[in-house]
Amino acid sequence: MAVRWRRVVIFVLSLLPFIWITQAVVRIQSGEWNLLGPEPAKAIVWFTGSWAFNFLLISLAVSPLSRIAGQRWLMRHRRMLGLFAFFYVSLHLLSYFMFLLQWRWHELWQETIERPYLLAGMLAWLMLIPLAVTSTQGWQRRLGRRWRKLHSLVYIVALLAALHYLMQIRSSWFEPGLYALLTGVLLVLRWRNKLISKKVLKSG
Repeated sequence: MAVRWRRVVIFVLSLLPFIWITQAVVRIQSGEWNLLGPEPAKAIVWFTGSWAFNFLLISLAVSPLSRIAGQRWLMRHRRMLGLFAFFYVSLHLLSYFMFLLQWRWHELWQETIERPYLLAGMLAWLMLIPLAVTSTQGWQRRLGRRWRKLHSLVYIVALLAALHYLMQIRSSWFEPGLYALLTGVLLVLRWRNKLISKKVLKSG
């Protein structure tokens, strides 16, 4: 029962950013043009991208946090948090196509040439697709050891996300640098946990 309630609470909390930005878009369409500042389209894309990165980092933090804090129950909810990361990345991409590119698909190639960070972001999203599809226990059983190798792509996704953010720096390095630092720390902790697990298996 406790697991079910925790799952419900985490699900509802994870939906809050989506609910907030949805009501903001509705209000802007209703005439509140300055609700998100002078450039609402960019604000929406930035908001969804920030939460995509937040959930990616949260899902990466689950494993080391559960080990350090001794809270193994966190591992039960890692899949949901990872799927929310994919959800917000997809929402970020959709927001870009809808509000900035305005469905002008023929301009995508030129946009990518002029803004290489788009390529890093697109690659990260494409790599997340197989991870989201194979996140179930059924796929884990079918793939066996290959499942862990496939899901190691999340490390490359995290690096691409950090690169995507760093390449957009126009003035302050603080926030992109902080996200990049957190990404590096979490990847090191995850790598350390893997080494510890391998040593335990060998000694056993």
